Amino acid sequence: MEVLITKLISLLAVPPGLFFSFILLGALVRLRFYRSGQILFYTGLISLFLISIPLVSSNLVEMTQANTPLTEELTQTAPAKAIVILGGGRYPAAPEYQNNDTVSRHALERCRYGSYLQRKLKLPILVSGGSVYGEQAPEAVLMKNVIENSFVGVTHWVEDQSRTTYENALYTYKMIGNDSKTNIILVTHALHMARATEAFEHAGFTVTPAPLGFHTPDNRPFYVRLIPNIHSASTSAQVFHEWFGRLWYKLRYY
Repeated sequence: MEVLITKLISLLAVPPGLFFSFILLGALVRLRFYRSGQILFYTGLISLFLISIPLVSSNLVEMTQANTPLTEELTQTAPAKAIVILGGGRYPAAPEYQNNDTVSRHALERCRYGSYLQRKLKLPILVSGGSVYGEQAPEAVLMKNVIENSFVGVTHWVEDQSRTTYENALYTYKMIGNDSKTNIILVTHALHMARATEAFEHAGFTVTPAPLGFHTPDNRPFYVRLIPNIHSASTSAQVFHEWFGRLWYKLRYY
């Protein structure tokens, strides 16, 4: 229930949902209080326009994403005992796979990079992700299948109870923390890394971040970066989701 309530709050109180709320509220308020309603309506509309501009979303990303990829020097200074790969969603009822669930694009990218690190570093892998909405196959099971069947990796542990990043950390520590494998390489997207690192360090791990999926600099002409598009709006929404998530975790858990 807590997960559902959190997602509902995030939907309404975090941009762009917050801006849509302003637009709707403004449309209703101006029926009685025209000027106040207009202010709310256009505040929401202009805010939606701004976060849809590539130049704006790029700057929001730069403020949020991890900027340092995993290097040989980092692995040597903090020798890890395991690679932990976080779930990144599912692709439900995929027609090309006989209508079975499989991993989402984000989860696929994480599995690929984690498998690459395993071949390079010879470390065991733990995959973490449960059934957020009660699906039959937890995300971790889908990830294990992809790692072993598509990337020729080996999954040593399957943490299939977690529904949030905080639970990823909590249940992973319960699974391998007692095995003295608290020094880990953590695999997730660069935009998600700060929140994930905080959660895993709070759970008791020493984390070596292994971010992937960096948002690289936009080198298109300046005028092109001022043209709003849905991709930039989506990217901005991810940034706001991470900000809200970090704030919520600090208020709720830390």
